[in-house]
Amino acid sequence: RSKAVFQRTKVVKLDSHTVEFVLAEPFSPLIRSFDTIGAPILPAHLYKGTDLRKNPANSTPVGTGPFKFKEWKRGEYIHLVRNDAYWRKGLPYLDEIYYRFVPDAASRALAMEGQQFHIATQNDLELIDAARLAKLPYLQATNKGWEWGSPIAWIELNLRKPPYNDKRFRQAIMHALNRQQVRDNIFQGFAKIATGPIHSDSPFYEPQVRNYDYNKAKAEALLDEMGLKKGANGVRTTVKLLGLPYGEVWNRAAESTRQALRQVGIEVVLESSDAAGWVDRLKNWDFEMIMTYLTTLSDPALGVSRTFLTDNQRKGVPFTNESGYSNPKVDALFKEAASTVDEARRKQLYSEVQKILVEDAAVIWLVELQWPTVTNKRLHDAVINGLGPNGNFAEAWLEKAP
Repeated sequence: RSKAVFQRTKVVKLDSHTVEFVLAEPFSPLIRSFDTIGAPILPAHLYKGTDLRKNPANSTPVGTGPFKFKEWKRGEYIHLVRNDAYWRKGLPYLDEIYYRFVPDAASRALAMEGQQFHIATQNDLELIDAARLAKLPYLQATNKGWEWGSPIAWIELNLRKPPYNDKRFRQAIMHALNRQQVRDNIFQGFAKIATGPIHSDSPFYEPQVRNYDYNKAKAEALLDEMGLKKGANGVRTTVKLLGLPYGEVWNRAAESTRQALRQVGIEVVLESSDAAGWVDRLKNWDFEMIMTYLTTLSDPALGVSRTFLTDNQRKGVPFTNESGYSNPKVDALFKEAASTVDEARRKQLYSEVQKILVEDAAVIWLVELQWPTVTNKRLHDAVINGLGPNGNFAEAWLEKAP
């Protein structure tokens, strides 16, 4: 993502505290690209003239943040200690942080309950456990802190293959899914129904798009119109759905999809894989339907357009345009919006692109994810901005144990 932003940018050092960025072409969200996750500063004395991917410093990182790397005991923990030379005077408050590895979700939940950890977030806990733990008197939960990532869960379809290349089939799936039930029962309320490719927290969000209400009659009418008639067994067609291997919530989401589509005559064969295999199948376009979620980031030019631009179909590269969606009008709108500095004009362009993508049902939008971060009440200011638990914990502090 960052490489795509910066690969056509020349950086010139003007003095010890000033650099100049020279762009090959206008790129409106350049400043939004500068965050500690998307554009970290690397030490030149360790990286200059080396193969970045193979540099041993990748396993013993040196950065500019409030904590310094001390130890990585593989399979057990990563240990950080306070950076006394941190540029923000008086910070951080914590002396050290341990990131511990516990492969089993049930064990992680028990560890939080037993106060062995102070914080757990995102896929650390099954959502049903997060909801339960948040009710304990010494723990609390927040779904704030994901504004930077603005993740949206969806089902991506391989549009190179029938029946997925027929818009009516995709629209039928949208109408067949009870996304309110998915939000309430599967994601335990830690979500919001998604209406399209741009997150509702974005200043570029357009709410006036086609509404795909839960309506089995509409779904069946679209399938009938396609000529996909029910057989004697009630099945119109059989499809394959590759689930997301990130925990029980995603297994339940896949099963819910299977049950919903079966009600309109679409038989779903669920497929599974480990995380590495899932990425391989995604990037090599080896799927019919695949459940996923994507961080849409602070600007559509950074996190949204990559999924839909025709020239971003790059086989072998994950989180690009794997579906094969192609629409010249959408391409033109995205590219103009990325190069236009007038924010009002950009909003108009993104409004139009959202309406087209939603009408096309380019992917099957499910929910905007609002991952809970569960913390011990002794831990304060761990989530203070849109980076949330992905931030640097410079201002986090811990009450003494009673």
